[in-house]
Amino acid sequence: MLETLNGSGVRIWARTGLAALGRAREEIDALNVFPVPDADTGTNLFLTFEVACESLDALAPATHDGPAGAAAALGALAAGALKGAHGNSGVILSQLLRGLADVVAAAAREGRPAGPRVLAAAFAEAGELAWQAVGMPVEGTILSVVRAAAEAAGAVADGREPTFTEVAEAARDAAESALDRTPAQLAVLRENGVVDAGGRGVCVLLEVLAALLGGYDPERAVRSRSVHARAQPAFVQRDASTESGSTQESPLTSFSLSYEVIYLVDIPSEKLGELRADIEELCAEGAGDSLVIAGGEGTYRLHVHIDQPGAAIEAAIRLGRPYDLRITALATECTEMSAAAAAGLGAASTLGEQAVPLGPAPTPGRIVLAAAPGPGIADLFEQAGAVPLPCQPGRPPTSGQLSRAILDSAVTEVIVLINDADGFAAAYAAAEQVHRGGSGVRVAVVPSKAVVQGIAALAVHEPGRRFDADIVAMTAAAGATRHGALQIAEDDAWTMAGVCHAGDALGLIEGDVALIAASVRDAAFELVDRMVSAGGEMVTLVTGGGLGDDSAEDLVEAVTARVHARRPEMDVIAYDGGQSGWPLLIGVE
Repeated sequence: MLETLNGSGVRIWARTGLAALGRAREEIDALNVFPVPDADTGTNLFLTFEVACESLDALAPATHDGPAGAAAALGALAAGALKGAHGNSGVILSQLLRGLADVVAAAAREGRPAGPRVLAAAFAEAGELAWQAVGMPVEGTILSVVRAAAEAAGAVADGREPTFTEVAEAARDAAESALDRTPAQLAVLRENGVVDAGGRGVCVLLEVLAALLGGYDPERAVRSRSVHARAQPAFVQRDASTESGSTQESPLTSFSLSYEVIYLVDIPSEKLGELRADIEELCAEGAGDSLVIAGGEGTYRLHVHIDQPGAAIEAAIRLGRPYDLRITALATECTEMSAAAAAGLGAASTLGEQAVPLGPAPTPGRIVLAAAPGPGIADLFEQAGAVPLPCQPGRPPTSGQLSRAILDSAVTEVIVLINDADGFAAAYAAAEQVHRGGSGVRVAVVPSKAVVQGIAALAVHEPGRRFDADIVAMTAAAGATRHGALQIAEDDAWTMAGVCHAGDALGLIEGDVALIAASVRDAAFELVDRMVSAGGEMVTLVTGGGLGDDSAEDLVEAVTARVHARRPEMDVIAYDGGQSGWPLLIGVE
């Protein structure tokens, strides 16, 4: 039972929440009709939280894993979200994280344990900061959902010491009730039969938190409560780049404006009010709306819809130092423009680089980008004609890394093998970013869940084949490959196969723990027995580190003999992958 917030708990919630946002991304996108019906709220929330998690990963493990560790972790999340905020909802999300971090940090400085009452207070501060960030807040948006969650958490903690589960579940339930009320509060939602998209994203993160604190499977909890997806309204357009959770009553007003402007600005806190007043004056003149300003400690993220982006940028130049500028056309083909051209200013270097600058103009051709969680795997993919993307086991490339690699490839057709089920959301988001950027590159993601599926897909890849036909063939090959893996348990834990202890060898099939054994060899034998029992033509073995008493050669020889003893008709092929954390990967085609 959790007694105080700590850095480890925040890390688990963040990574689990990111995966949940990835799974819900398309559902949330489908809800997005306000203020601009451009179907990207889920993508923007995912991209923002992904950068937040990258910032958290870069944080050295806290020496004090109590409130100080939790405060550091939440602060890293808030800073990362501010830096990587996409769209209106992303900026608001960064402010929510800032509110959580501020309250937990205050408790740590005062030497108070960060218990359930601190969590409730953190919800309240997050909601307050979010409302303050929005220039013209209205009901029926992400703000209404956040406020309901904060009020419910506060009521549970009023006059008594609740449990973490009680606080989290009260916030979750209130948020979902508020989400269901959003169509009654905002006409455009009611007319299209949807709830607010940004509010749905907040509910996903609260569902994960409640599930983790209550001891439930967060993935199952989020999926079982996902009931808000609707068919896309017929009128919804797909080519702008802001989303629900903004501040205008009519989406048509926002949709008629020319540009979305987002930038970071370093500015003294005493001048922030002047900047806000300048931008609000532009909005009041009918030249802008959807103003959100989030951040703190001299660095702020500004988001606004406006028909003269130069005026919004010049206001920031006069008072501070704007950078990381992104200007996106609304209601037209979505393109990322250079800061100088969009603003009518001088050198772009004055403002800094865009978050995802365009790469060189693509030329006819096709490449495969393949995530490679080990040096041997990278060599193997390169020999098979792919461009390897080195990554850590269990940490596939981020959407930003993939977008950059796709654009840098400078060819018109790109196939992505992510080789990890947890990487699908980032891969699809990267493909969407490239498409919206108007680069002219066709991107397809082959749903390869494991390295051995990527190997199978590359084996049938034909660059000279039609693009669509190549995707179909590679997808079929990956899907026809059953995948398993061995892992060494780091701690005592409950698994689907029973209780494991630190040092046990775990056998996973299709991502689920299927067996527990005393040694890597025992686990490998039992695992391969189960996987070949259903038949097949070829077994692929990829060895990594952590083999224990066995060398890679000895283990491959023993497993090969085991396969041939039971299925003499099967071929066995082995590679030295060099991956860490997974002593052996197994594929059966």
